Amino acid sequence: MRIIALGFISLCLAACQQPPSACGETTHSIAQVQGTAEISPLLGQRVTLQGVVLAPVYLDGPMPGLMLQSVEPDNDPQTAEGILLSLADAANYQVGQILTVQGTVAEIEQQTSLVDATVLNTCGQSSTQPIALSLPLAAEQSWEAYEGMWVAFSQPLLVADTYPLGRYGEILLANERLMVPTQVVSPGEAAAKLAEQQNRQEIWLDDGHWQQNPDPLPYPNNGLSANSTLRIGDQVLDVAGIVHQDERGYRILPTSPAKFVSANPRPAVPTPVQQNELRIASYNVLNFFNGHGQDKPFPTRRGARSPAELARQQAKLVEALVALDADIIGLLELENNGYDEGSAIATLLAAVNERSASPYSMITTAVAPGSDAIKVGMFYRSERIEAIGQTAVNTAAPFTRLHRPPLAQSFRHLASNQQLTLALGHLKSKGSCPRANASDYALQKDQADGQACWNAARVEAVTALQQWLTTTPTGIATSYQVVLGDLNAYRFEDPITYLEQQGWQYLDENKDASYSFVFRGRAGSLDHMLASPALAQQLSHFQHWPINADEPVLLDYSLRFKSAAQQQQLYAPTPYRSSDHDPIIATFRF
Repeated sequence: MRIIALGFISLCLAACQQPPSACGETTHSIAQVQGTAEISPLLGQRVTLQGVVLAPVYLDGPMPGLMLQSVEPDNDPQTAEGILLSLADAANYQVGQILTVQGTVAEIEQQTSLVDATVLNTCGQSSTQPIALSLPLAAEQSWEAYEGMWVAFSQPLLVADTYPLGRYGEILLANERLMVPTQVVSPGEAAAKLAEQQNRQEIWLDDGHWQQNPDPLPYPNNGLSANSTLRIGDQVLDVAGIVHQDERGYRILPTSPAKFVSANPRPAVPTPVQQNELRIASYNVLNFFNGHGQDKPFPTRRGARSPAELARQQAKLVEALVALDADIIGLLELENNGYDEGSAIATLLAAVNERSASPYSMITTAVAPGSDAIKVGMFYRSERIEAIGQTAVNTAAPFTRLHRPPLAQSFRHLASNQQLTLALGHLKSKGSCPRANASDYALQKDQADGQACWNAARVEAVTALQQWLTTTPTGIATSYQVVLGDLNAYRFEDPITYLEQQGWQYLDENKDASYSFVFRGRAGSLDHMLASPALAQQLSHFQHWPINADEPVLLDYSLRFKSAAQQQQLYAPTPYRSSDHDPIIATFRF
């Protein structure tokens, strides 16, 4: 929820000081009410205190009020000097007024507040200046010590997450790009230490309104559109506002507009593949469902909710897939509704071939690839690649539940006559954790080591995948082999480590900063490609193509929670935000 409405332009007012004693007697200071803990030591008590109005808040919500800050701080860095005053006629008071108020101490969504409040006296004005802060907060600092206070950042901050921008008008800021801990360090103690440090590096920038689905959007200040984006990694300057807390955590309610600077521009399309090269890509296409074979195709079970949304989704995906210029594309999150004309995979293939200069074919399986709603699939350019051997799909345990059955296919690269085998997998996600009464709950639950739920299941799956591949399931024996796909594990998590221990070489362009996905402000790669040593020696170039993870979800195909104008303004049939995962691309040269 976006919960605050600010009715002010600036807190720098002309001084008109009046001795606090002239405002009437008080029982406590704001700092005493706040205390040094998360919850006020005076909870439930009736108090009288003085403060200067920083801002009216909640004016467009069900509980309007004023944010007050101490006129005479106690200079204790552990106690906050601000408090929320719940007041029905909050709009009648002005920023800078010194008030004597009475009320009952309460915690409103964890924000220390006064309820059943009355203004006893109004006595003059006070000029106020923000407290200078920088990220990360020092270990001895806490946001609780600044709750309700006006702060300002002189340092450039970076956009770390934009997921709630469309619904709630807020973005996450940090002093640097925040990586998923297990993307850069080992699970366990090192990951926990990094996660704790990152909590001091971030703060939400709210838009200051209660209403949802804002139109126009508050950020960036030059307007958001399909062609004018706000990417993770962009800079935000001159951030200043009031520290507010609710059940989601701490946030800044802006007191003046921040300045946005494009520091992470959209990437160009990959360079064209050369005749003597072989390019392999993996792309999670974010539930490409067309409802084929269903009594009521729309809304589809996971993807588009209408034919109009499907058309928008398909147009963006086609632009991205064609731009990859890949000889083989591993596809994930396709609707599992067969291969015949009208199926999701056949529909996408036909659309790609309408745009591609070199036509693609698809790999089909003789048996249904499992009973899951989604499946994996492969496209290949028949002018450059020949499918050889037998198509293999593993539908045995552990691929009977949780995971999608992996697909293996061998190919011959026509320009070099080299043979290679690809194995494409999509493992169980980290979400939808097991119920406490499940038989495997203790094994599959989050072990608090940074790998989230179902890690044991993912390790079991890659172990079975490795054993399957040693049987040469396609019937083609070759030293050139690739394992790729959405393994739902980050770089240093157990499933990836296991594959490396089996001799697979991890392909990456930047060990310390690679990512294909952003979740809750943390970037990391769930999508991976590992090659046999012989094939890894032929690697010419590897890249994550960052067209999706850094882009606002607002720019995807969905029509939900958008005004009619936004549905047009925020959409374009371009590769950007065609999915929530970035494609990964490996180019080999023989």
